[in-house]
Amino acid sequence: MSMRVALVGVGGIAQKGYLPVLATWEGVELMLCRRNATELERLQSQYHVERATTNLEQLIDWKPDAAFVLTPTPTHAEITRQFLHAGIDVLLEKPATPTAAEAQELAELADARQRILMIAFNRRYAPLSILARRMWGEQSIGFATFEKHRTKPFFRGFDEQVNEEDIHIIDMLRFLCGEAQAVKTVYTMDEKEGYFLQLSSLLKLENGGIATISATMRAGQWYEHYALNGGGSSLYLDAFSELRFVTPDREQKWSEPYPSAWQSSLVGRGFVGQMEHFFECVRARQQPLTNAWDSVKTQRVVEDIVAKS
Repeated sequence: MSMRVALVGVGGIAQKGYLPVLATWEGVELMLCRRNATELERLQSQYHVERATTNLEQLIDWKPDAAFVLTPTPTHAEITRQFLHAGIDVLLEKPATPTAAEAQELAELADARQRILMIAFNRRYAPLSILARRMWGEQSIGFATFEKHRTKPFFRGFDEQVNEEDIHIIDMLRFLCGEAQAVKTVYTMDEKEGYFLQLSSLLKLENGGIATISATMRAGQWYEHYALNGGGSSLYLDAFSELRFVTPDREQKWSEPYPSAWQSSLVGRGFVGQMEHFFECVRARQQPLTNAWDSVKTQRVVEDIVAKS
């Protein structure tokens, strides 16, 4: 089945995670939209795309079957609304919107228009993440930790940091542990430059366990790690690279054959699985794993973490 796919906002994330894959898939006809005409022309030539425009209305007039909205977060709601009203299914980069309330409005609109609206939480579609979920199964969780560390700060607002950057590990907490409620959050900012530096948040899991989320922007290297403990088992996942599942009498280990960096496999980072899942849902008219309503739950946890600071 061929599919006409519009990409709106073909900047960094599109060029790293989406275009290199979509441009090679048989049956996918790409349409590009970007405000920067020079960059748009370069990408159109690089990926041999027939139709490209700086005008969103013209893009919609071309009647794509689906759209990838990869623009900055403050623009998500308005662009997505236009596609949904036009009867076009949407894969929307995370976070869906700046607030959970806006995300809920999009979810309601997608339902009303009977459209697929999927939010791009690529970590859920990484092979090691899927395996981790399967290996842990339904065991109870006593204590879990989710860490995401970077080497330099780039967000000046605490709210923006949690919603744009730390939302990934918050969503992975929900994926691996179930629902959670924040108890207490502490964070620090660079008082001179105004950048976010680090946070730690304690959460109570719905099943009775507890979890922590932590992040720093002054680590020695890019590092993302999740750990689950309970029921006589421990699970350790170094994002996109290694998974260990440990019981008192056995240790199992799985590894991806590359370092955790942007030049590594887009299969291992979940981008390929994410797009495959979206296209399957569009064809079958079924709700995605990371549909808009599920994203609302993640953004509510984000706001709860911020409120408890």
